Amino acid sequence: MLNRLFFFSDIDDTLIQTKRKTDFAQNTIVAAYTKEGEESSFFYEGVKLLIDALLKENITFIPTTARNIDSYQRTIFYNEPKIKYAILNFGGTLLVNHEVDEEWNSIMKQAYKKIAPLEEVEKNIREVIEKANLNVVVKNIDNYYISIHNKYNTDNKEYLSNVKSLIEEFLAQNDDFYLYENDNSFGILPHILNKKFAVEYMIDLHKPLLCLGAGDNLSDLDFMNSTSLHVVPNNSSIHKTRLSH
Repeated sequence: MLNRLFFFSDIDDTLIQTKRKTDFAQNTIVAAYTKEGEESSFFYEGVKLLIDALLKENITFIPTTARNIDSYQRTIFYNEPKIKYAILNFGGTLLVNHEVDEEWNSIMKQAYKKIAPLEEVEKNIREVIEKANLNVVVKNIDNYYISIHNKYNTDNKEYLSNVKSLIEEFLAQNDDFYLYENDNSFGILPHILNKKFAVEYMIDLHKPLLCLGAGDNLSDLDFMNSTSLHVVPNNSSIHKTRLSH
């Protein structure tokens, strides 16, 4: 029987940290790997103990992440037998026991038929970026969204601002899409793609008694506001914004 306490949680910068952001003065546990098999992200010991305790109590823990299937498979969450569900690709993919949920997949496919093809969007934004002579990495992520990573100028805030302005100008002519921001990366996402929609689908389907939502990015508030209780890391975008108000 499915436990009726659900915990939907973002992964990166909420539960685990990249090597660049990890304070190794604290006790850490490896949480994810690169394609080459190198350690890339880490739990702090206390967070790992919390997740282990939740799973021991049979709370239905659902990773809710921008990661695609390949990237998610390289985290330790993928091999945890008590994690039955995962929401990936900003809500575009729902895994059930490591298999794509076909009903949700069908819903998403129908929605994508009503907007501009992602291949076309990628081609157009790539042309705009190349014309502006900006050195960023542009990728079409599984035909769900476009990732734009400021990989080579990570500490140059002016450069990052220029990239953002260019994307905003592009999106002003593309009503089907919106801007996602995270550190040195941006995403061009269709309005039909949001973790919130997959979370609400799961809630409607299983009708849990209580839901918790955890996230660090302001965009995570969309799905967190569909839950009863919020968990927010210190120094996250959400935390800083709330403090400023």
